[in-house]
Amino acid sequence: MNPMVLIAGCACASLAPAVAAMASSQHDELQEILVTSTPLAEDLTSTAQSISVIAGDDLALRLAPTLGETVAGEAGVHSTFFGPGASRPVIRGLGGDRVQILTDGLATLDASGVSEDHAVAIDPALADQVEIVRGPATLLYGTGAAGGIVNVVTNRIHDDLPAAPEGLLEVRGDTAYQERAIAGRFDAGVGRVALHLDAVARETDDFDIPGFAQSRALRDELIAAGEEPDDARGTVANSWTETRSGGAGATWVGNEWLLGLAYSRHESAYGIPGGHGDEEAGPAIDLEQDRLDFAFDRRFTGGSRLRVGAAASAYEHAELEPSGEPGTLYEVDGRELRIALDHSLPWALTGTVGVQWQQVELAATGEEAFVPDSRTRSVGAFLFEERDFTAWSLELGARVDRQEVAGEGIDGYTASAINLSAGAILPVADSVTLVAQVAGIERHPSATELYADGPHAATGQYEIGSADFDTERGIQVEAGLRLAEDGRSAELRAFVVDYEGYLFLAATGAEEDGLPVFEYRQQGARFYGLEATATLELGARGWSLDLLADAVRGQLDQGGALPRIPPLRIGAELSYRHGALGATVSARHSFEQDRVAEGELPTDGYTLLDAEVSWRMPWAAGETLAFVRATNLLDEDARVHPSPLKDEVPLAGRSLAAGLRVTFGR
Repeated sequence: MNPMVLIAGCACASLAPAVAAMASSQHDELQEILVTSTPLAEDLTSTAQSISVIAGDDLALRLAPTLGETVAGEAGVHSTFFGPGASRPVIRGLGGDRVQILTDGLATLDASGVSEDHAVAIDPALADQVEIVRGPATLLYGTGAAGGIVNVVTNRIHDDLPAAPEGLLEVRGDTAYQERAIAGRFDAGVGRVALHLDAVARETDDFDIPGFAQSRALRDELIAAGEEPDDARGTVANSWTETRSGGAGATWVGNEWLLGLAYSRHESAYGIPGGHGDEEAGPAIDLEQDRLDFAFDRRFTGGSRLRVGAAASAYEHAELEPSGEPGTLYEVDGRELRIALDHSLPWALTGTVGVQWQQVELAATGEEAFVPDSRTRSVGAFLFEERDFTAWSLELGARVDRQEVAGEGIDGYTASAINLSAGAILPVADSVTLVAQVAGIERHPSATELYADGPHAATGQYEIGSADFDTERGIQVEAGLRLAEDGRSAELRAFVVDYEGYLFLAATGAEEDGLPVFEYRQQGARFYGLEATATLELGARGWSLDLLADAVRGQLDQGGALPRIPPLRIGAELSYRHGALGATVSARHSFEQDRVAEGELPTDGYTLLDAEVSWRMPWAAGETLAFVRATNLLDEDARVHPSPLKDEVPLAGRSLAAGLRVTFGR
C-alpha cells in the first residue's frame, strides 16, 4: 500500500477519539467570522447550514489561478479542472448551474455556467474572503443555487470607513505552470467616503505533468480498439493563460446608512487543452467583462435593516480557432436586483424578507454555437425567519420563483418553483451541538439543458437538450454534529438528496460531426454522502492537525451511476505556527472511482503530498509574508474525476511556488 494512503487513513481514523475528547471538554467561543452570504450575515456557528470561509493568510497560501482550484480542498468541494484557465467548483457532486458563483452576494453574470471551458469572470487573487455554502442555498439566491454557493467577497463597496489607509502588494510564481502574478489592493477613507482600488495580472505557460497527457484507462481502451494512443507527455499543450483584472469602488458611509458604487473589468485569454484541435496552436478563448455594482444599506431604530444590491454586466468571449480567427462568439448582458429587509417580529422571531429580479440575455453566433440565442428572466420572493428557544433554535424559510426563457425560433419555457426549508440547532452538551435541516428543492432547467443542439469542440462532445423538460424537484435531509472548544473543533455531516426528474448529460453511443453525442436526460436520482473535518491542537506549542474526509455517491433510480461523481477522499495536514514561522505538511488521497456512468472511464486513485514554509515579518506600518510551497511532491499522475478532460489533462506535476505579500495599515 502507498505509505501516504496509510498515513492519511490513520489521520482520518483519529476523528472519532478527537471528537470524544472534545465532547468532554468545556466550551469556549471560537473566533467569529462573519459570513455575508447567509440570510442574516451570521457567524459560522449560528446557522444550520454547512459553511466554510477561506480568508487572510490561509487564502493567500491556498490561492490558485482559478476559483475552482482555490476552494477544492474544502470538505465536499471539488473542481471541474479545465487547466489553469477555467475551473468551477463542484459541491457534493453537483456543478454547473446548480452551484451559484457570486461576487459580493450578486451573480457573476458571465457564461461560466454554460460550459466547463468557460472561465468564471473573477480572479480569486482579488478576494478578501471566499465563502462556501454546501447544500441548497436557494432561499436567497434562486434555483441556480440548489447545490450551494461560492461567494467571492471583494470589499469594493465598504461596510464602514477604513480607520487609516490600508492595502497590500503581492507577487508570486510557480514552476509547473511557470506562473508570474502580481496583485494589489488599496483602501482609504476621505471624509465620509470609503475608496477602494484593486488589480491583478497573471500569466502562465503550458504546464508540466509527470507522464502521458492521456490516462492509463484511455490509452488501454485505444490500444484494445486497435488505435494508437497519443504519445504527448511531460507538458499539456495549449494550456497557457493570460489574465488582467481590476476594479474600483466608492462608498458614502453615513451614521445609519451607506451608498456605494463599484466598477470592475476582467480580461482573460487561455488555451483549451485536451487535444481538440492542432497541438501546436489549439483553440483558445478570449473573454472580457465590464460590470457595475450598486449597494444601498439603511439601518433603522429597533434593529431593522434595508439592503439593496444591484449589478449590471456586459460580457463577451470569442472562441478562437487554431488559426487565431474567431469561430464562435458568446455575448451575455445580465442585470440583477436584490432587495432584502432584515427585521424583528413578535414571538421572538428575527429574519429577512425580500425580492430578487434577474435578466440574462445570451447570444451565441458561429459554427460551434451549440446553444441558441435566449433571454432568461426570473423574479423571486423569499422569507427567512429564525427563533431562539431556551434550549434550541429553529430556522424556517420559503422562496417562490417565476422563470421565463424566450428566444427567436425556440419553444419558450415558463414555470414557477417553490423552495422550502426548516433547520434546527440543538446544543446537547457544553461543547456539542446537533444540527439538522430538511429542504424541498425545485430548480428550473437552464437554457443549455433546454435548447443545446450542436458540436461543442472544447469538451469534445455533440450536446443535445430538450424543450420538454420539467422543473427539477428534490428533497434534502441533512444532519450533523459540531464540537468546539478553544483552538479545537470538529464537524460531521451526513446528507441525502432524493430527486424527481434530475437533469444530467449522458453519453448515447452515437456520433455526430466526428464527436460523440451526449444528450440531457431527466430521471429520478439520489445523492447521499458524508463529510467530516477536525482541527486539533497537539499539546506542543504551535502544533496542530487538520483532518478531512468526504464521500458522495450519485445514482439513478433506474440503476447506474451518475456521471462525474467525485470519489472518496481523505486528508491530513500537520501545521506548526510559532512567532514569525509557519510550516505545513499535508497529504490528500483520492481513491479510485470505479462507480462510473455509461461511456465514462474509471479514474485511478492518487495521493497529493504538499509542504509549505512561511515567514511573517512585521514592520512599522504593516507586515510582510514570504512563503515557499511545494505541491505534488510525489509527482503523481493525478486526475480529477469531475473534470470532462480528466482522461486527457491531469493535474500539474511536482511544483515549487513562492510569493511575497506586503500589507500595510491592517
